Amino acid sequence: MPAARCVAAARLLPTAGSEILVGVVDELLAVWDGKPARGYGGTADVVAYAQRQGTAVRVLWPQGASR
Repeated sequence: MPAARCVAAARLLPTAGSEILVGVVDELLAVWDGKPARGYGGTADVVAYAQRQGTAVRVLWPQGASR
């Protein structure tokens, strides 16, 4: 497999795992500050995917926490 295809496939793995997770849960608990993802497949992407799938999402972010 050419290197470019390997890199492209590796970028999809975190998202694929998250999509599987969303598919088997009744509710997604996300420790998330509400900011856009800093990289492909970040928490923002997973939350958006869960919402599109109709999975309940509960965001947990303690007051005063920072990343």
